[in-house]
Amino acid sequence: MVGVPATIENDVWGTDYTIGSDTAANTIVEAINKLRDTACAHRRIILIEVMGKTYGWLALYSGIAGGAEYCIMPEAKYNLDYMCDEIKEAYERGKRYSIIVVAEGAASAVELGKAVGEKTGIDTRVSVLGHIQRGGSPTVKDRINASLLGEQAALALAADRSDIIFGFDTGTVVELDLHDAVYNKKTLDTELIRLAHVLA
Repeated sequence: MVGVPATIENDVWGTDYTIGSDTAANTIVEAINKLRDTACAHRRIILIEVMGKTYGWLALYSGIAGGAEYCIMPEAKYNLDYMCDEIKEAYERGKRYSIIVVAEGAASAVELGKAVGEKTGIDTRVSVLGHIQRGGSPTVKDRINASLLGEQAALALAADRSDIIFGFDTGTVVELDLHDAVYNKKTLDTELIRLAHVLA
């Protein structure tokens, strides 16, 4: 068995990238861009629930790229009261909208949206993207990287090799032990978590 990592949640240990994650993140950013127009026009708070049961990569990356005010992820604690106070203060200064991206494993956006609306007194709506994140035409990055990984996997099979997968380490294709990739837990980049807080 030779593997290539393919999951939109980008949660496979040992590789910076998994096939499908870039396409899914771009789909989410496209949704954020469209929802921002409605949020701004009506001075609303919009929560967008994305996939990520145990790993918040999609919420973090799409939230930063899409200019969300807050990213709620399983790996990082959040203070609901503090967040709501910040949002209220921003609206009092003239802000017209707030976007909150929520990983499904961190909270239910529906329940969180209800709480945010009650605590802020601001019109709050929720959009659960669901399986729309899993479809669509693959990005160029996904097509090229899948081809690079697929080539290495085919060469390994032709050489009668097994129990390995291929992934990426800072842009370079690397070979990983299959069992290590399956049983080790990937963690989020703490610098990007910090950046998300700075940009909020």
